[in-house]
Amino acid sequence: MSDNDFELSRRKALAALGSIGVASAGAGLGTSAYFSDQETFENNRLVAGELDLKVDWEEHYSDWSADENDDREENDGGDGEGDDGVGEFEVLMERPENPNMYRPFPPGTQGFDNGQDPLIWVPEAYVDDFMDNTSIEAYPDSNNDGIAEFPIEEMDDRPPCDYLADVGANDDGLDPDSDPLGRTDNEDTRLDDGSPAPMINLQDVKPGDFGEITFSTHLCDNPGYLWMNMPGGLEASENGFTEPELDDPDEDGPGGEVELVDSIQTALWYDDCDNLFTCDELIDLMIVADTSNSINGDLDEEPGGPGETNEANPSEAELLRDAGNEFITALEASTEGDQVRAGFLTFNGPGDPDNVDPSGTGVFPRPALRAGLGPLSQFDPDDTGGPDLGEFLPNQGNGNTPLPYALDLANQVLEDQGRSGAKKVILVVTDGLPDYVGSGPTVPYTVEENEGGPLPPTGNTYTSATYPQGNADGTSSQDEQDESAGVATDIQNAGTVIRVAGIGLTPPADNFLRASIAGTDGDPDAAQSGFFYDPDDFPSLVDLSQTIAGDITAGVNGCEEILFSGTLGELATALTANDGRGIPLDGEFPAEQGGGSGRNCFAASATHCFGLSWWLPVDHANELQSDGVSFDIGFYTEQCRHNDGSGMNSEEV
Repeated sequence: MSDNDFELSRRKALAALGSIGVASAGAGLGTSAYFSDQETFENNRLVAGELDLKVDWEEHYSDWSADENDDREENDGGDGEGDDGVGEFEVLMERPENPNMYRPFPPGTQGFDNGQDPLIWVPEAYVDDFMDNTSIEAYPDSNNDGIAEFPIEEMDDRPPCDYLADVGANDDGLDPDSDPLGRTDNEDTRLDDGSPAPMINLQDVKPGDFGEITFSTHLCDNPGYLWMNMPGGLEASENGFTEPELDDPDEDGPGGEVELVDSIQTALWYDDCDNLFTCDELIDLMIVADTSNSINGDLDEEPGGPGETNEANPSEAELLRDAGNEFITALEASTEGDQVRAGFLTFNGPGDPDNVDPSGTGVFPRPALRAGLGPLSQFDPDDTGGPDLGEFLPNQGNGNTPLPYALDLANQVLEDQGRSGAKKVILVVTDGLPDYVGSGPTVPYTVEENEGGPLPPTGNTYTSATYPQGNADGTSSQDEQDESAGVATDIQNAGTVIRVAGIGLTPPADNFLRASIAGTDGDPDAAQSGFFYDPDDFPSLVDLSQTIAGDITAGVNGCEEILFSGTLGELATALTANDGRGIPLDGEFPAEQGGGSGRNCFAASATHCFGLSWWLPVDHANELQSDGVSFDIGFYTEQCRHNDGSGMNSEEV
């Protein structure tokens, strides 16, 4: 090797870049003034609340190695039309003539005011292949493939705050030897002595290399403000000088600046949990609502009527209507024009024939396509300025829960009516597990567009496949769950995102829907963070609806929201500001609803994702040899209640 060859040790160049540390505010942070009164009432207690923070992640690294453009088989993570596990897909080094067919990498070289051009372009059909090929570590990662997953058998019917580990100085709970949900265990996550390595621990970084991490955060127990920070700041060292390094005119020499600090570029954004920076998407959305007989209540009843519901205790039917109206309102508020088109399908199977509306406009003994894909304004049939989903819903639930039929029909509508280039999304709202008819005269189901609602019929019809594993006996069998998961897997592998909102769910229904129905990865045995929503985790229907709408429409108005872009040195300055708290992050609901004031808070238990990418541009060379940088990435939280989001910890975080 000649003296002019560029050579860097990844461990020297980026040692500890991103070693994650979570600063979590412990039990009753800031509540002592409110729970210290010694006046007591017999047989009553005041107990300090809790505030905790859990984090999971997935990390990618590209050094342009030969296997990064391998065509993966569909059952091994691939999602392109040609995914047969044979051959390679083309990766371009120059801007393509048809850029809409490609995704620029690294994430953050588009949509940011950083003057940076993408390093490579990957065909959109093979983005999932590329991401899986470059995924080097994750937490949790139970099968040790470097890709994050939440396997239902290991979650053991626990919410994320119960099964995710705390991370910090010694990474307790992340050791794969002791935790089946542990961090990936490979050469990227172990130091030479066998101890856990920092998150980014790379040994031979060259100009053109890049990486990305998406952090997924979960506030536990109470809503809070959130910051992203760099505990301990940035450490940089020249690590000595090589002869070609000293000969480079861009090298400052002993006593000068460490060039790597200002050479590495970074980008930070609010991510929709897919490890990608998304721009300029159109959305075609099918809302799929469970209207089986387990949905209690009657929309015709006044609050406080025979159903024992009232404004403070709405029935599930009322929740479905009210949450739907809030959701559509939130979609309208976050988009413009025809960026989002939506349709509406309700689903139930045969039930009590006395409950079926013979006019065919209310309760059907089958799924019903209440609205085809159209502008969001179609859900305001009375032109009152706001949606009225009650006009599209049956007055009450009836029959069983034919989930695979509903998914199939919704997917058919998206495939038939969806726009070219639009992102396809199915949002399922349900209160239980699949239970349906598998044979007999009622199946397969045929639906007609705009039936049972205020919109004029179009004559378009769709007929489902038949799913023979169903028995509609009042319980959900393993066969019914497996068959439903298979339909969801096929839909996800074809590129459609499935999100699920549960109503009043208890284990194991929530974990089945989280792992086997919701997501994008086509894996029925592992959950993905951020695609399942439990209303109990949100202060109100408004917060739930705004969160789901925000996740679906991320990137529609230009790009996903940018937090920061600049050099690693500039990022360090931002992440050590505010007395060490770093960059204040903006949550999804007004602080006033959580008992605070100022900027928005984050809901307890809801999933929020943040993407961080780094890259070393190709226009750097010998001045970087042997340079090293190290730092931690952390998240800091304070309770929302009684605070204003300006920070109350006067000591170093």
